[in-house]
Amino acid sequence: MWRTSGKSPMVGERASAFRRLRPVFVFSGQGSQWAGMGRALLERSTVFEMVLRACDVQVRRRLGWSLLDVVTAREAPLGDIEVSCPAIVSMEIALAALWRSWGVEPAAVVGHSIGEVAAAHVAGVLSLEDALHVICEQGRAMGRLRGRGAMAVVSQPWERMGEVTALSEGKLWPVIHASPEWTVLAGEPEALDGALEVLRERGVVARRVDSEVAAHCPQVNPLREELRARLAGVRPRPERVPLVSTVTGRDLAGPRLDADYWVRNLSEPVLLREGLDTLITEGHDTFLEISPHPLVKHWVESCLDAAERPGRVLVSMRRGREPGQELLETLRLLSRPSLDAVPALRP
Repeated sequence: MWRTSGKSPMVGERASAFRRLRPVFVFSGQGSQWAGMGRALLERSTVFEMVLRACDVQVRRRLGWSLLDVVTAREAPLGDIEVSCPAIVSMEIALAALWRSWGVEPAAVVGHSIGEVAAAHVAGVLSLEDALHVICEQGRAMGRLRGRGAMAVVSQPWERMGEVTALSEGKLWPVIHASPEWTVLAGEPEALDGALEVLRERGVVARRVDSEVAAHCPQVNPLREELRARLAGVRPRPERVPLVSTVTGRDLAGPRLDADYWVRNLSEPVLLREGLDTLITEGHDTFLEISPHPLVKHWVESCLDAAERPGRVLVSMRRGREPGQELLETLRLLSRPSLDAVPALRP
């Protein structure tokens, strides 16, 4: 097994080769979490451990529980949105730090749903303290809606969702424009089950997401003012890395990611396809998903295919797989280095 040094893991010409790697970092949202997802990297990567411990300090101060215990436990309450939100974002922030310690710098960043909080931190827009404040407050707010909502992934274009939601009498909404072929629906559980039954009868692939809340829809509206007040102290900064918003679908200056923006991030639809299309139009063709398990990889590939642009979509971790192997295999795919050019690792 391996452990990275706390100092720069590469020196000289080997390091410079990796520093030329500049994929788009894509941060995913709910659904990528799994029990024990942080255990191996905490044991084997000094950089990952250092950053996750810094996140743990912020989570403990705000929520009173141990982030480190949650991401290493074989059984953890990751189904609770108050827990999963800060756990996922903290894992993503630590993974991004590990990639950057290896010289893999993002050409741009984009985030899907809560992943946008991690993206904003990596872009330099939010301090670590502000990023963890935003995600802890978002998770706390969503916890108040537990049991009232549900979500589902549907293999039908966003443009055709109107005929489905019209049957729900205002109880369902398209909430994530994921790709040309995929949309996420959210709303009241019974209305969603009825819509899924109709869709399946039509031959549409549709499956419930493991969620007891409906984000990015009008169910969040009663929480907007309180959440805005709780986030009033957030102080966004100019971005150091280009950031494409999935609230607007386009490039966005860092200072605009204020309290009101993070309320919109939680309550308005996720325009992931529009954000990815913006990046593809700008010429980006290599994307690296930063998450504990691939969640948006096939959506990014779908957007590349629709644009008729060749490209690659790589991942950081996979559920249940030894993360060191996955990370180094992805690094080789990014750079095709010889075996003696990989980051310095030690038992």
